[in-house]
Amino acid sequence: MLVELPQPEPRKVAAIMFTDMVGLSPEARRDEALNHELREEHGRLVRGLLSGHGGREIKRLEDGFLVEFDEALPAVACGLELQSALCARNECVPDERRVELRIGIHLGAVVHRDGDIFGEGVNLAARLESLARPGSLYVSESVVEQVQSLVVAPVVRLSRGDLKNIRLPVPVYRIDPPVRRRRRRSLFSRLRGLLPGRTGT
Repeated sequence: MLVELPQPEPRKVAAIMFTDMVGLSPEARRDEALNHELREEHGRLVRGLLSGHGGREIKRLEDGFLVEFDEALPAVACGLELQSALCARNECVPDERRVELRIGIHLGAVVHRDGDIFGEGVNLAARLESLARPGSLYVSESVVEQVQSLVVAPVVRLSRGDLKNIRLPVPVYRIDPPVRRRRRRSLFSRLRGLLPGRTGT
């Protein structure tokens, strides 16, 4: 009797990005309605930028997103634009509406199953996001190898001290959005249609 062995699940290499909304004001933590508004605003901002970079939303998490890209460069470009847009937004809203994002990106093997993704690429991207400094991107070496000569943003290799002495299986880098103050208001104006009308000044 022949026993049919299960077929291995097909794997692919993808750039995985996690976002997480942090830095909520005391007012936003106390006010459920305001907290909900800010989460929805975060969702509109992320979804409004994804399609322009070829990103695919895998699922929404409690305070963030799991997103997949075919390559590292569009993932980093999307992450940097998100951080720049949020920085511009924070300059134009009252203190109680200000938020920050942690973003982690890894390029690695993933498996698609039942509308979700699993694998080393997902696990490491999640760990990078949990360590990330708000306002920047934390990325793995496999990401940096693809983007270092193509992005104008500074790329900094992090020490174990920067990573709270947590050991990771790959070197980790920080990418900060370029400081372009004169463009921030125009960037915010371009994205304003994605945000609620009551933003303040």
